[in-house]
Amino acid sequence: MDREKNDTSSNSGIAGGFAGCITRFICQPLDVLKIRFQLQVEPLSEQHVTSKYRTIVQSTRLVYREEGLRAFWKGHNPAQVLSIIYGVAQFSSYERFNHLLRTVDTFERHQSGRNFVCGALSGTFATVITLPLDVVRTRLISQDPGRGYRSSVQGLKLIYRHEGVRGLYRGLGPSVLQIAPLTGGQFMFYNIFGSMFRQYFNISASETLPAIELFICGGMAGLCTKLLVYPLDLAKKRLQIQGFAKSRQTYGRHFVCDNMFNCLYNIAKQEGPIGLYKGLYPALLKACFMSAFYFAIYDEMLQNVYIYEKKEKKKNRQKIVEIIVAKAET
Repeated sequence: MDREKNDTSSNSGIAGGFAGCITRFICQPLDVLKIRFQLQVEPLSEQHVTSKYRTIVQSTRLVYREEGLRAFWKGHNPAQVLSIIYGVAQFSSYERFNHLLRTVDTFERHQSGRNFVCGALSGTFATVITLPLDVVRTRLISQDPGRGYRSSVQGLKLIYRHEGVRGLYRGLGPSVLQIAPLTGGQFMFYNIFGSMFRQYFNISASETLPAIELFICGGMAGLCTKLLVYPLDLAKKRLQIQGFAKSRQTYGRHFVCDNMFNCLYNIAKQEGPIGLYKGLYPALLKACFMSAFYFAIYDEMLQNVYIYEKKEKKKNRQKIVEIIVAKAET
C-alpha cells in the first residue's frame, strides 16, 4: 500500500503498537540469549570451559536447566510495554516527519534519503521515551535467580532511588548513536527492497505486497542495518549494568566502564576486536525475524484499517444519500 497517501499518524501508531506487541512475544527468547552473550566478559567458545555461555545450543539448554522455560521470557513485561510504546511512538512520528519533509524540495525528490532521515528521527524519539524500560529489562534478564528486582516496577523505583534519573538513562549515548542509523536504515532498506519486489513482480505502488514479500523485505532490512551498528548495541548493554554487579555474581567477571568510548575501548582491549561482536548470531536472528514480523504485521494491519475505513465511509455516504432522498420524497 502507498503509505504516504493513505496513512494517518494515528493509524500508523495503532498498527505500530500492535506489530511491536506480537513481534516482541515471538522474539523475546532470542533477546534473552543475545543479552546474556553481550554481558559475558569470558569468550563465547566451546574451547573455553570456564565460560558460562559458549554456544546458542549449549546456552539454551543451560538457561532451561537452571531457570526453566519462563527464563526465556525474563524481562518480558517491561519489554512488552517498551515495544508497544516504542511502536506507537516510532510509526506515528515517522508519518509526521515524512509529511513535513515532503514539503522540502530535496527530500521530495530523494525518497530513500527521506525514508532514512524520518526513520532516524522517529527511532531517536521513541528511544528517548522508552529507554528506562530498556534499562530495567536488561537488568531483569541479567540478574541472578533470587537476587535483584522482583518486578519491573520495583526495578524502576530502585534504580531511581539509588542512581537517580541518570541511572534510568544509562546507555543513552550509544542508544541514540545506534538507533538513529539502525531505524533510518531499516525504513530505507525496507522501502528499497519493496520497490525492487514491485518492479520484479510488476506490482503497482497502490497495491500492497503479498505478506511473504513484506516479511522478506523486513528481514533483509533488519539484517543489513544490525550488522552496521552492532558494537554500539553491545556498549549500551554493558553500560546499563554498571552498578548492578551484586545482583549478577554467577555470570562470571563483571565488566566495568565509565562511558561509551571507554566501554568500546575496554571491550577491544580485554576481549579483542571480536569481543565487539559478542552475541552477534542471536542478535542477527532476532533482528532479522523482528524486523520481518514488525514490518509485515504493520503493513498488513494498516491495509486492513484502510480497507475498513474505506467501507465505513462508503456506508456513511450511502446513509446520507438515503436520508436526502427520503426528505426529498416527503
